[in-house]
Amino acid sequence: MKVDILDIGSGNIRSIKNWIEKENISTRIVSKANEINSELLILPGVGSAGSYMERLKAGQYDQAVIEHVEKGGRLLGICLGFQIMGHYSEEDGHIEGLGLIDAHTERLAENVSHNGWEPIYLRQNEMNSQSFHSQYKLTKKRILNGRVFYNHEYGVINNEPTAFSIPVSGSLSKYSGLLVKDNIIGIQFHPEKSQLSGSELISMIL
Repeated sequence: MKVDILDIGSGNIRSIKNWIEKENISTRIVSKANEINSELLILPGVGSAGSYMERLKAGQYDQAVIEHVEKGGRLLGICLGFQIMGHYSEEDGHIEGLGLIDAHTERLAENVSHNGWEPIYLRQNEMNSQSFHSQYKLTKKRILNGRVFYNHEYGVINNEPTAFSIPVSGSLSKYSGLLVKDNIIGIQFHPEKSQLSGSELISMIL
């Protein structure tokens, strides 16, 4: 399996790389749009939506990511990388996203900052109802029941009824903690910081 991690200078790339390679999967960090050539492309991101989209467009990464998905490649967006996959983000005065999923990003209710651990319960067969199937058979585990780490001020609102989505938490139920639509998966939490649950999740995804 080929796994590319897109590096546009926004995100803890090394932590993402180490998270995946713990499962004995080799990864490649790509920093040019024409270098993307993989079965799975990972779009990490931290910071603000405005500067992130500016970097994507400046390096023509936005079109490269869209073409990757249109050709049937799988895409995994993490945190800000997930938030910009929808139509727009309210951050930085309304930023147009990649439009890959029918979703948008809003400031969390009452302007809270959500920083901490939340429980997660995920059945792999529900995620596999989309075309984002696990291909590598790294684990026989079919249920993820653990906890994951969040650190965000904006959340993704899913507008696609056929997508598979699980909420961030009981109190933040309108926002997607994890969303799967066709060959795209978005994760709001930080799987690389989520210890055992993060390792189990990448095994189920790959």
